[in-house]
Amino acid sequence: MQFLLYSICFLLLLVQVQTQDENEIKCDQYFVNITTAILMGKMPTNLSPQTILSSAKGLQDLGSYLVCKDSADLHYIHLRMMSEGKPMHMGFCLPEYCEQSHLQKYNTPTKDLINNFTMRLYNKSMVDSASYQDPDLIYPSWTVGTYLTLVLLIVIVALNVIGSIFSIIAENKKQAYQDDLKTEIKRKAAQKINESHQDENSLKDSISQLYKRSELICKQINKLYLENEIMENQESAFMSGKGQFEEIKYKKYKEPSWERFALSFSFIHNYQKLFKINEPKGENAGFVIFNGIRSLSIFWVIYGHDQLIRGSNSFNLIDIPYKITEAGWLTLTPAAYFAVDTFFFVGGFLAAVLLLEKLTKLRSIKFSLVPAMWVHRFLRIWPTYAFCILVYWQLTVYWSDGPIWNEYIEYTSTCNTQWWKNLLFIDNMFSHDASGLNYCFGWGWYLSNDFQIFLITPILLIIYAKNRKIGLALIISMLIGSVFSAYYIAYSHDYHLQMATPNAKPQPDYQDVFYFKPWIRISPYLIGILFGFFYCNYIMAQKIKDSVVIRTLFYVFGIGLTQTIIWIIVPLQKDMNAWPPQAQYFYQAFNRVFFVIGVGLCITPALLGCKNDPSRFILGHPFWQPIARISFCMYLTHFIVILFMTFSTTQLVYYQQSHILYFTLTDIVYTIIIGGLLSLAIEVPCMNLEKILFAPKKQEAAKMNANQVESRNDL
Repeated sequence: MQFLLYSICFLLLLVQVQTQDENEIKCDQYFVNITTAILMGKMPTNLSPQTILSSAKGLQDLGSYLVCKDSADLHYIHLRMMSEGKPMHMGFCLPEYCEQSHLQKYNTPTKDLINNFTMRLYNKSMVDSASYQDPDLIYPSWTVGTYLTLVLLIVIVALNVIGSIFSIIAENKKQAYQDDLKTEIKRKAAQKINESHQDENSLKDSISQLYKRSELICKQINKLYLENEIMENQESAFMSGKGQFEEIKYKKYKEPSWERFALSFSFIHNYQKLFKINEPKGENAGFVIFNGIRSLSIFWVIYGHDQLIRGSNSFNLIDIPYKITEAGWLTLTPAAYFAVDTFFFVGGFLAAVLLLEKLTKLRSIKFSLVPAMWVHRFLRIWPTYAFCILVYWQLTVYWSDGPIWNEYIEYTSTCNTQWWKNLLFIDNMFSHDASGLNYCFGWGWYLSNDFQIFLITPILLIIYAKNRKIGLALIISMLIGSVFSAYYIAYSHDYHLQMATPNAKPQPDYQDVFYFKPWIRISPYLIGILFGFFYCNYIMAQKIKDSVVIRTLFYVFGIGLTQTIIWIIVPLQKDMNAWPPQAQYFYQAFNRVFFVIGVGLCITPALLGCKNDPSRFILGHPFWQPIARISFCMYLTHFIVILFMTFSTTQLVYYQQSHILYFTLTDIVYTIIIGGLLSLAIEVPCMNLEKILFAPKKQEAAKMNANQVESRNDL
C-alpha cells in the first residue's frame, strides 16, 4: 500500500499551480522533493520517520492521529472519500504549512487516482468524491444554541438536586407529623378510658381494646403514607369505630405545592419509583411479559444499528458485502427492524386494552375525549424527545474529537435545518436526499410513526366501543390497505430487500418512499389492536388455559412463523436474485404481519393467566422491569452512543462478528446507564408534573365517578 501513498505524492507534483502564498510554495516544494526522490529511485530525505509511521498505508487506514498531533511542526490531514453514500478514510501526517485550503485543489485528481488504483485491485471504481480536511479546523465553534442548551441542562440538573434535597425535608416533615399524630391518638384514647366508669375487669378489657384500636389506626396511617397519599380519607377511617373515637379530631395534612413539585424532580423519589420491582396482580397480571419483550426488542435494535454504523466504518469495509453472505448472527441484522414492529404491536395491544377499559366505564362515550388523549400522548413523548435532540445537536459535538469526528459533526449538522420536522413529528414525511443522511435525529422516524398512528387510535377505539362490527370492519380494512400499499409500492419501484449483498442494486429512496411511512408501518399496530380485542373478549380464554394441546399449538405456530420470517432470507444473503421479484414484493408486504402474529400467538397463553407458561417465566421475570421502564429513553439515546463510540475512535476496527458482539454488549450497558439517567432527570419528572397540572379537581372527579357505570361492559 506504500505505492498508493507515493502515487498521491507524485500526483501533487503533477497538478501543482502557480501560487503566491508562502505556505503553498513550501508545501509544493515539499512534494516536489518527495516525487523527485521517488523518480530517481531514492528514499526522500525530507520525509521524517514520524511522517512515514503516522501516515496511512492504504484505504481505511487513519494513520497515527495522536502521535502526529504530538509531533512538532506536523499536523494531521484527513482524506475523506464517499463511496455509494458511505464514507471512506485515509490519514496523513504532513508539515504544518500544507494547509487544508491548499490541498483542496487536489480533491478531484486524488479521486481519479484512487479509482484507477481500486480498478486494478478490485475491478471497480470505488470513490465518488474526495476532500482533504483538517480535523482541527472542522471542529465547531460555540453558538447561541449551545449556550442555551447548556443553561437548560444546568437548570435540569439543579432541579433534580434541589428536588432531592427538598424531598428529604418533606419526608422528615411527614414522619414528624405521623409521630405526633400517633402520640395524640394514644393520649386521647387513654384519656377516654380514664373517664369511663366501668369496673376493673371491663376497664382492662376496654384499655386493651382501645390501644389495639389505636395501633390499628396508626398502621392504617403508615400504609397511607407509604402509598404517598394525602390524608383526605383518614377521617372516615377514624370515625368507623363509632362510639369510641368520635371525640378524637385531627388536622388533615395538606401537602404544599412546593412539596409536590419537589417530589416531581426528586432524583431519590424517582429512582425508588423507576427501579422498584412490582409483583403483578389483578386480571392484567400477564402484562408483565411485555417487560421482557420491550427489553429484548431494544437490545435487538442496538445490535442492528451497531452492525450498520460500525460495519460502515470498519477497516475492512470492502470485505463486508462478502461477509454478510454468511448465515447466522448476520441474518439477524436485516431482520432487526422486526424489533420495531414488535414495539408497534405492543403499543397497539396496550392502547386497545387500556383505553377500552377506560371508555367502557363511562356512561356516554364521546369523540370530544380524543383531544385530551392526544395531549396526554404528546406530553408523554415530546419533552424528553426535544431535550435529546437539543443535547445531540448542540452539545455532544464538543464532547470528543479525532480523525473522523467530522463524521459525527456531519450527522448532527443536519439538525440546523431539519429540527422542526422532528419536533412536529412529521420528519418521516420528507425526502432525505439520495444518500438518506439529510436527517436530523434519523432514528426519530419511529416516534413520528408512533405519534401519527396514535392520532387515529382513539377514534378507532371509540367507534369500536360504540359499534363493534363497524369498528372491527374499519380496522381490518385498514390492515388490508396497509398490506396492499406495501406490495404496490415495492412492485411499482421494484424494491428488493434492504441488504448489502454483493449484487444488491442501489435504491437510495427506499427508506423515504417505503420504510419510514406510517401506512406501511401501521400493520403491526393494527394487529396489536386486534389481539387486544381478543384479550378483552376472552373468547376461548378458559379453553386455552385448560388445554395443553391448544397452548402447544399456539407455540408451534407462533415460533414457526417468527423463525420462518427471519431465516427464510438466508438465500438472499448470498444472491439478491435468489428469489424472483414477485416473491420479494410479497415478502415485504407480509413479513411484518406474519412476524407479529407469531409473537402474539407465543404470548397469548401467558396474557390469559397461564402462570406456568414459558413466556411468562422468561419474559415476565422481574429482571426486565427496570429495563422496560427506561426502554423509551434507551431508544432515544442508543444511536447517540453508537455514533459517539464509532467516530471518536483514532483507528478503525476490523469488522468481524466477535468484535460487533462485544461492541453491542458494551453499547447496551452504556445505553442502560445513560437512558436511566435521562429517564430519572426528564421523563419521570415530566410525567409527575403532568399528573399535578392535569389532575381533576374534586368537583370534576366526582362528576367523572358519577359518569362511570358500576359494572364493566363485556367487550
